[in-house]
Amino acid sequence: MEEFVPNTETYTVPPADSTPAEPVREPVRIMVTGSAIGIDLIIKVLYRLGFAEPRAWSKPQIDPTSGRLMSIMTKWIRY
Repeated sequence: MEEFVPNTETYTVPPADSTPAEPVREPVRIMVTGSAIGIDLIIKVLYRLGFAEPRAWSKPQIDPTSGRLMSIMTKWIRY
């Protein structure tokens, strides 16, 4: 069993005078692994919470590293 290792990196917002005129966009990849039913349920729950449309997620596929079923999506964030 893998032990959870917390992220010790911190993010600080740059001062207002140093931010670019246009917001910076960054893609963040989200992956859900599990059974087909479990993946579908999580995608629906996240949709109800306003996180992402179900069609934004990939069709379930096999994760080549674990052999488990997975679905992924890319969420663009601005800062």
